[in-house]
Amino acid sequence: MNLVDPINESSVAVFERGELRALHQSSPFFTTHEPPVILTIFSSEHFTSSPQPISTMTPLPSSPSRGHHIRNQSLSEAVLCPQDALDPAVLNGDTPTAEEVSVDLAEHHEALIGAEFRNPTNIMKQPTLATLGDTPFANVHGDEIEHHRIVATEIIQDLQFGTPEPILQNAIVLLDPRIPDCVHLIEAGKKRGLMIMAVVPKPNDGSKREAILTYYPTADALLEVGIHQVYEPPMGSKFDIVECAANLKTIESQQNLRFLGVIPCREAAVDFSDILGALLGLTVVNDLGLSSARRDKGLMKLAVSNAGLRVAKYARLTQGDGADVINAVSELELEYPIVVKTPRGMSTMDVFICNNEKEAVQHSAEIVRSIGPDGRKVQYALLEEFLGGEEFALNLIASPTTPRGVQVTDIWLYHKVNANGTMVNTFQEMVDPHDPKYAYLVQYAEGVCRAVGIKYGMSHCELKAKYDEKRKKWIDPVMIEIAGRLAGGRKAIMAEATIPGWHPFDAMIDAHCGFPVRMPPSFRPSKTAVQTYVPSDKNGILKSVQGDNFERLPTYHASIMLREIGDEVVRASSLMSFAAFVWLIGDAEDVKRDAMRAIDEFKVEVETAEDA
Repeated sequence: MNLVDPINESSVAVFERGELRALHQSSPFFTTHEPPVILTIFSSEHFTSSPQPISTMTPLPSSPSRGHHIRNQSLSEAVLCPQDALDPAVLNGDTPTAEEVSVDLAEHHEALIGAEFRNPTNIMKQPTLATLGDTPFANVHGDEIEHHRIVATEIIQDLQFGTPEPILQNAIVLLDPRIPDCVHLIEAGKKRGLMIMAVVPKPNDGSKREAILTYYPTADALLEVGIHQVYEPPMGSKFDIVECAANLKTIESQQNLRFLGVIPCREAAVDFSDILGALLGLTVVNDLGLSSARRDKGLMKLAVSNAGLRVAKYARLTQGDGADVINAVSELELEYPIVVKTPRGMSTMDVFICNNEKEAVQHSAEIVRSIGPDGRKVQYALLEEFLGGEEFALNLIASPTTPRGVQVTDIWLYHKVNANGTMVNTFQEMVDPHDPKYAYLVQYAEGVCRAVGIKYGMSHCELKAKYDEKRKKWIDPVMIEIAGRLAGGRKAIMAEATIPGWHPFDAMIDAHCGFPVRMPPSFRPSKTAVQTYVPSDKNGILKSVQGDNFERLPTYHASIMLREIGDEVVRASSLMSFAAFVWLIGDAEDVKRDAMRAIDEFKVEVETAEDA
């Protein structure tokens, strides 16, 4: 019979028919670092032999003599020893030494079994004794003894336990990763002991240029940088989220894994990630009912406006010839210029600033029923009012473990010019999110994030605002778009390099896995970070380049050439049409100076069709 119920029998000392069985070595309650454990067991009736002291028992402390006060009997005196057998030295407070007592463990157990209670009433008053219920002992008459008491336990030395293998290996899924961000996520995953699985919806056969491979890597490239496994559908087939989830669940079972989170690594993966997480049985996913609102810009505006936040006037254009542009402009009471764009675009692709009705009709007809940047057929074009002011990007972290649930971490001010029928980047600079002049932007962006159901992970909100000279604040923020993903353009890398104590890749993994997110005391950057967009001012086949040695710039941090000799170059409009990107870190005036040098001193020579 087990003395301690309901603890497992193998984990405690057990009496069966008067015999003591030792503690099982697999007991989870003992480790090699703990001192020997001591237990003594008594019945509430009587035993047959007299108690004997042992050298290996740690004596229970007695109360010291205090002048004229009479010392009460110690617990061991009251329990083990008959009143006439107490040693005067013990009664006087002296403790026997190891030379005075010498009994082996077996004799000690026999002595305990033979001990007799002389004062059970006093024993019942001892707070250190516990009644554990029915006992298997019987008295001389054969009747079972109702109670027994445990004071300590026997000595067990030199317990050796092996470290058990983990039952399940924790893992995360990176959905559609890019090499620059992927390297940092791998390092963050390693610190948490995570196995990292990459899912590539559109496999790359390796035919693209090396620079493009950084953003659209092959499976081999991902494995080389440290990804443990890569899942991709058969080459040329359409990505099926349900099939992917079924395959991942099979892998999870066969390899003894436990997926904790799914992290979207680019725009096209935003709506897939939460659906995939739900199909894997995860609870740390963003609001599934709003997953389309985090990707489709029409549904996005609807969700944000339903939350009581201002959005730009907009209309859906569904006619393939663009004939519905006229009615839409009239009903919205808009004036040109207006914006016509694809509803599921990315990287400023298929975004057109239309200065008249003809341009609007033309671009609307080009978008409707076409194949969008994400490879899906576009059912409608989105017409919007053209917003004045400057454009900003606000990056946020969302987690229930943060003070506000969602918080702005860094702000980037875009410097754009209207060229080639769209707003073209020149450079983007990081500003201080704690500066009071950006307070309305911070409050608005956090509200937008909540409105579209982002509860876990990073998000990237682009908006426009106007500067009020009188109030010295940016006012009237209006959303352009928001995405539940890490910002592109190495912005997280630059934020980590300039904000003391902020580790965005660690925070993103923790948020998606449901772990507490570590926040810095402040998100105020110690230096200014800038991303410079280096364009080609000509169309043709690239023959030569000057000024591409960006390391010469004093504030240089990193760069990448997107075009090589022999590649086709165009006048820049969308992000991926630029010739190069350069990242700078330093004082505000220095980085702006170097940004303009990177653009102005970059010269290309091309071969046009006429030259050929």
